[in-house]
Amino acid sequence: MPYCPEIYKNVFIQRVNDDSVYAAPCCQASGHVVKNNVFNFETDQHLSNLREQFSAGKKPEACDACWKVEKAGHKSRRQSAIEFHNNTVSNEITLESIDLNVTWACNLACIMCGPQCSSTWAKELNINSDSRFKLGLKSQKNNDILESVSLKNIKKIHFNGGEPFINNDHLKILKKIKQQKGLDDVLVSYNTNGTLYPSNEIIDMWKQTDLVKIFFSIDAIDVAFNYIRYPASWKSVEKNILQMKESLPSNVMFGINATIGCYNLFEILDVKNWFDIHLTTNREGDNSDFNWQIAENFDPKNLSQEIKYDIIHHLENDAILNNVCNFLKDSFYSEVNFDWINKLDNLDKRRNTDWKDSLMIGSYFKKC
Repeated sequence: MPYCPEIYKNVFIQRVNDDSVYAAPCCQASGHVVKNNVFNFETDQHLSNLREQFSAGKKPEACDACWKVEKAGHKSRRQSAIEFHNNTVSNEITLESIDLNVTWACNLACIMCGPQCSSTWAKELNINSDSRFKLGLKSQKNNDILESVSLKNIKKIHFNGGEPFINNDHLKILKKIKQQKGLDDVLVSYNTNGTLYPSNEIIDMWKQTDLVKIFFSIDAIDVAFNYIRYPASWKSVEKNILQMKESLPSNVMFGINATIGCYNLFEILDVKNWFDIHLTTNREGDNSDFNWQIAENFDPKNLSQEIKYDIIHHLENDAILNNVCNFLKDSFYSEVNFDWINKLDNLDKRRNTDWKDSLMIGSYFKKC
């Protein structure tokens, strides 16, 4: 029978304007929008429906991301959550962990992202005030949803963005947890683009926690990184990561969260090799994580069989990336779709960039 502890213990929260919240069991599952004054973790209709489906032995469609990853032979978020909860099965509903998208404020406009998660993207597209409201991005800083949510049982909190280090939203929440229950048994984690170095105040707060995990969003290195994580600089990000490894408190651990799409399947081996050389552990020798996820709007299943074959041959000797090969094999005969090329061409027109020169897969299309 399928089981996921996060259905009963975790909630993903993303502010929607100043009065609502998008709530889901985790950041990878589907959710719904509900008014702040209505949302209740224990009785929320969407979460309750998912709990009923799991109890009936069903695999909810809202959790498709995990089912797909598991089918490809890779460890899913669901399986990691089971491990975190010591393989204990419990249907007791207690809010013990939160995934929080801070605000949409971000200093990058990564190619797989968009204005809904990045203020830099919105600026590039000239998103006006009315459009911001429709996207749920109006007055997010005034949304006080976590003021009405009890944090007294929190054991884990994860901060997504936008870019979480661009403001002190996360620091404010850690202070609230400290006030309500203390931080000594809390695991804190982040997804960050690595462009910003944490302040001394943040580092001092981390020292009071049980553990901190920093996951860097790295999908390529060098020129390809600069293109994908526009307008970041790989040299600057690499410097930040290595400095964090050497300087942050001993209870800070690291990881890579790589997003894989049509555009960077050849580059991902460079990322893994860089990880193996520089970031397999923190300075205390604790192992780092290497995770990957599929960019749904650049799904690799849309590539041609010729390219898939070459990528499989390129990646198959790496034990972790061999799971990417399994994903490609499962979709080997999927219909070819070139919409992703149009997306990159349109980006290049606005940014004066050239994906065919920046990305290795461009060599297949330079004659087109």
